[in-house]
Amino acid sequence: MQENESKQTMPNAQKPKEELFFQLFMTYQRNFYAYILSSVHNYTDANDLLQETAAVMWRKFDEFQQGSSFLAWGITIAQNLVLKFFNEHKRSRIQFDDALLKDLADTTLNEMKNANALTEALRQCFQKLNETNQKLLRLRYQDGMTIKAIAAMVGKPVFGMYKAFARLQDALQVCIEQTLRREGAVE
Repeated sequence: MQENESKQTMPNAQKPKEELFFQLFMTYQRNFYAYILSSVHNYTDANDLLQETAAVMWRKFDEFQQGSSFLAWGITIAQNLVLKFFNEHKRSRIQFDDALLKDLADTTLNEMKNANALTEALRQCFQKLNETNQKLLRLRYQDGMTIKAIAAMVGKPVFGMYKAFARLQDALQVCIEQTLRREGAVE
């Protein structure tokens, strides 16, 4: 997993700084927001802190180490801003101590890495499917079609289509578990 993330974080010398930052930030924006919201528990404050995190990350982007984890770097910046936020609002809110916030950041980062490993395993397993099965899964999960509508479209019985999707989902689950085990993301 770490190797895969470093591939995503390795800046491309051909890309302008702004484009590279925007691409990396957009990739992990939901992760940063999830960490911030889990810390402050208020959507307005979380939105403000996310904007501030983005601004700080942009100002310090030249300090970002090529090949290191953009996600971990951003979470560290967000964590510092959350601590600053709590220090500035001590009287108005229930406070978490610094150790708890660090544990929360570490846990969030680990969970995000696990989610990224799972997403990558799903992508790899999906690519191993034949074109017909990939098309069926896209119709169902990307286009949002019902199994009944898919069955009518491909001229198959509805019951048979339910069975086909069950087999596909089972095959993907087995493949994902094997991929995660092989890559050491799961014990």
